[in-house]
Amino acid sequence: MAGLRGVVARVRGLWRRDGIAAEIREEIDFHIAARADDYARSGLSADEARRKARARVGDVAIHVDRGYEVRGAGVMDTIFQDIRHGLRLFRRQPVFAGIAVLTLALGIGAATAIFSIVEAALLRPLPYPQAEQIVDVTVAMPQRSGGFVNLGASLDDAAAWRRSTEVFSHLAASRGAGGSVLDGPEPIRLDSYLVTSEFMPLYGVVPALGRLFASADEDPSAPAVAMLSHAVWQSRFGAQTSVIGTTIRYGGEPVVIVGVTPPWFRAETDLWRPLIAAREPTFKTRRGSGGGTTARLRPGVTIDDAQRVLTAALPVLPASSPAPAAAPRVVLTQEVELRLARYRPMIATLAGSVGLILLIACVNVAGLLLARGATRQGEVAVRTSLGASRRRLIRQFLTESLVLSTIGGTLGILLAWLTLQTLLANIPLTLPADAPAGINGFVLIASLALTLVTGTLFGLAPALRLSRDSLGSALARSGRQHGAALTRRGGQSLITVEVALAVVMLAGAGLMIRSFSRLVSHDLGFDPQRFVALDVIPAEPVPAVYAEYYQALVRQLRALPSVAAAGAIDVAPLVNGGSYTSATAEGRSVGITMRQIIPGYFETIGLAAASGRLPVDADLTSAEKTIVLSTSAATQLFPGLPPIGRQVLLSNVPRTVVGVVPDVRHGPPGAQRTEPNVYFTYEPDPTRIARGRGLSVLVATRPGATLSAADLRRVAASIGPRVIVDRVRSGAELFSEGVSLPRRRTILLSILGGFGLLLSIVGVVGMTSYAVARRTREIGVRMAFGARADQVVRAMLLDSVWPIAIGVGIGVAGAWLSTGVIKSFLYETTPTDPGTLAVVALALALAGVLAAWIPARRAARVDPVSALRAD
Repeated sequence: MAGLRGVVARVRGLWRRDGIAAEIREEIDFHIAARADDYARSGLSADEARRKARARVGDVAIHVDRGYEVRGAGVMDTIFQDIRHGLRLFRRQPVFAGIAVLTLALGIGAATAIFSIVEAALLRPLPYPQAEQIVDVTVAMPQRSGGFVNLGASLDDAAAWRRSTEVFSHLAASRGAGGSVLDGPEPIRLDSYLVTSEFMPLYGVVPALGRLFASADEDPSAPAVAMLSHAVWQSRFGAQTSVIGTTIRYGGEPVVIVGVTPPWFRAETDLWRPLIAAREPTFKTRRGSGGGTTARLRPGVTIDDAQRVLTAALPVLPASSPAPAAAPRVVLTQEVELRLARYRPMIATLAGSVGLILLIACVNVAGLLLARGATRQGEVAVRTSLGASRRRLIRQFLTESLVLSTIGGTLGILLAWLTLQTLLANIPLTLPADAPAGINGFVLIASLALTLVTGTLFGLAPALRLSRDSLGSALARSGRQHGAALTRRGGQSLITVEVALAVVMLAGAGLMIRSFSRLVSHDLGFDPQRFVALDVIPAEPVPAVYAEYYQALVRQLRALPSVAAAGAIDVAPLVNGGSYTSATAEGRSVGITMRQIIPGYFETIGLAAASGRLPVDADLTSAEKTIVLSTSAATQLFPGLPPIGRQVLLSNVPRTVVGVVPDVRHGPPGAQRTEPNVYFTYEPDPTRIARGRGLSVLVATRPGATLSAADLRRVAASIGPRVIVDRVRSGAELFSEGVSLPRRRTILLSILGGFGLLLSIVGVVGMTSYAVARRTREIGVRMAFGARADQVVRAMLLDSVWPIAIGVGIGVAGAWLSTGVIKSFLYETTPTDPGTLAVVALALALAGVLAAWIPARRAARVDPVSALRAD
């Protein structure tokens, strides 16, 4: 507190200099009068006593100044003088000040915007009490081929842990239930989540309305209940408190609303329902069935201790042959770590890129200050001759740097605030609903600290260099040529640093561009331009309704004059999804993806049979179960044998192979490899229907014909049952959505890389231009003695080419070491791709040489007489 009071007193002293000086002078006069009285009592005359007292005290003006240093603003007063002096200098050189401020504003603004995202995704604590105690529980299962794979625990595992351990205060299971239909005047599709009764208390949830689930709600005979998300409660039910106790139809059954979740809790989930173990036979017994287990550790229990206890209590599965080499073990992962793992790669890439841009901006401004400082050696000489110490000079130059960084930082924070929402809309990252990014107090403090560090960073080197000049050499140069050799070595070093940083940034952008080019040019096995996909779901979740509706819709679409073909599939092409199982044939089992179709699907995407035939409408009602295999599935199931007419056991049902089609990539481009697929005609599954999983209907139009989304929606609604037309997208749109994340990453890193290149070129041009201006007299002498223009250009270029070449070499080495951070974003491209690094190095070397050649070429046009006369 005493220190704070002292600071406040010094700040106040800035506006009370005359008053404080008068107080000090009055106190000194008092001491002089007291001393004069002492002398008078010793026998001196009054005049002699006052003279001797004044001589004893000394120069009053000096004492007043020293007293003000202690009692007044002191060093703060001189700092304010330095600030005013710096502002006057900047007003005299507006171009220099404008370039420096704009460069810093862009660098600090980008850093502030990215840091606000980092703070929201990584630094902000989770909105749960004692969030560090919340852990995700998985089981590491040994593989016969070696290693482990983490699988979600089963409900039987969770039950065993509840019975035999006390390491948890809460233990809950959960599973995504997909989207289903909420019935009403206008049916809508909602995403739901199944949870046990301890799930929400585990997170410290207090309902915004109504109650949480109770253990009795998990009884199969209990009335069906649900909780609404806060957003759905507001949008669908008008935020009415009377919603509690009302009955809605969800998934084809009546459901009673018992509560509403708070707005901060998992806003991406629309509806919550109790998880009833009796209705989840797969989740109950099988690990890795798609469900998850979350727990809260008791206070004082460590993760290592809990893992040992839970591993010992892990239920033993039936023995397999051959047995794995190791036993399964339980793995606990803190929920905060899961969030970090989700966001860390992309944020690390963005933060690294923006950090490099900020460093380049600092180097640019340092070069500007170094060049500008070379013209101030006369001023330095005068200040030194008047008694200014080196420390005083360093403080002066650092103060000017901090003034620049403060102005640039303020503009940068304003720029970040104005552009943050646009950045969030285009950044390849989706933040959780409970972590909105913004320029809050923490981000503001961090940005101000960054501004001060930045000002010190780019101002320190010029300040140290300028203040090191001796008085004699400074005075000698101040009368002749401004600058001399002051910035030659420093400028070359700065060029090297700028080029190296730009190479690292451009290497990342180049790798992303190369990767994206390979991604979009990869052969999918079909033409996405051929079709339009219509996601439609009947509101009535009855298998017969589903089967009849989709067949009728496909027939109705085929009857349209503009339609060449129509069919359907359970998951649209270029969208993740599918059911995975094991297919057995000829004593051989193969992991395979099952896909249900309505005949006409292959014709719609332009896929012809490689052998056999394609499905026809008669297969929908035929007693014989038929399937079509992909080429890779046929090769794995029947190596060296013709597959047509052979039997495949699929989910314990024998089916006859009637055709083979080429392999295609069903998932998003680059998201997965080509995998073995089996196609069979649509058989409505009540479980899938209850989860709101319908079919995606595909339509191919005739050449020159058009079919609008409104036309498709009208046909879908005209069949009979009430339906939800979820989305209408062309194959091109599906492809675009599939590559949207890589595209956004590529565009963002390319923009950042281009920005870094631009700043580097500006820096090279600026430093080379100043070097040319500094050597005007030398150029005049050379040309006066007969030097040709090309020789002058060569001499000027050599000053920049060597640091550019060294910077390219250092940058390539840095890129080789650092681009591994984007490895997970690359498709069929290695982080050390030599072709990309070579192109980047060559491009930046050429750009740097061109940037240096422009002012060098201008130097060759100098008139020798004018140059010598000017000197």
